[in-house]
Amino acid sequence: MSSEIMIRDASAPNDPNANLLVRFENTISTPIVSVVPLYNGQAVAGVYTVTALSSLQVTVTAEDPKNELVGASVSVVADGVTVNKNVIRGLGIVFDGAMVNNWTAIVAVGAFQQPGGATDPRFNVGIVIAGSTSTQRKLTAKNVGTESSAVTSVVALPGFVALGSNVHTTVKYLSNHTDLAREELATPDDLVVTFDDYIPGTPDTADVWVNGTKAIEDAKLDGATLYQYGKAGYIDGVDLFKGLGIIFSAGMGDPSARTFTIHVREGYEWAEFAPDNSGTPGAWGPGPLTLTEGGQPTGVITASGGCNFWFRSNVPLSAVPGDMKMSNIRVRGLTV
Repeated sequence: MSSEIMIRDASAPNDPNANLLVRFENTISTPIVSVVPLYNGQAVAGVYTVTALSSLQVTVTAEDPKNELVGASVSVVADGVTVNKNVIRGLGIVFDGAMVNNWTAIVAVGAFQQPGGATDPRFNVGIVIAGSTSTQRKLTAKNVGTESSAVTSVVALPGFVALGSNVHTTVKYLSNHTDLAREELATPDDLVVTFDDYIPGTPDTADVWVNGTKAIEDAKLDGATLYQYGKAGYIDGVDLFKGLGIIFSAGMGDPSARTFTIHVREGYEWAEFAPDNSGTPGAWGPGPLTLTEGGQPTGVITASGGCNFWFRSNVPLSAVPGDMKMSNIRVRGLTV
């Protein structure tokens, strides 16, 4: 196994329950069996309450009124096995086969969740007044892998959300470009994605269009091939998934009638980080911030080791109300 960095709340760096990626707590009976991230560009930091209406349907409400990923009610399969990908977008949720009306759970994405379900904001900063900063949060980058991580850093990248009724079955993976020179190139825009020229085979292929212009020629619908600038099939000359990388799901059949929109949002430059200086933040900056475990060479976090750092959102005075502002927070490093 390689190095693997998890961001945890600094109050409990050795407790997996302090993971900030995703957590859940059943609060009325046990509706949820498990929750996993899908990495398909749909998840948004926030706190979500899932309440069963019956064994076939749930409602989802979000703590943040500006959260754009919540529907009033969703049909589900509750059998203890089926992964439901259409409840909280960006998450796969398995429901208990005995679920009945009013069974309730709270799901936290990017928030610190206590046993029992109560949550405290971390990456879900809520409303921040223009010209001010959010509450600063002390976090830990914890290496849960079996080998050391070198050149380790935390960075904020352009944020986005993919919306559409069939995104969860069309997109296997959506993230920022894997090349450090291109990972910040995505700019605020609405990218309407469509398909044509479907050819069944092993694998199936289709052309991919963005806002009416062809972006990928004969994209493999195999759940494995990454398309981004510099990859075969991706049309570099137009670079319509600028700053992004995407993998299309296998087994979807002809996608010609499908469409979804990637909304690239502003605000990633507002995320700031600071090193931890004996429990207080050092100098704030936009990152990347190098993370170093105490007593180790610069940028090294050993297996089972960790490094504290601080996070906040610094909103400029020029900011105006509008769409939800987003950033993707990434910790990266090299296994050594």
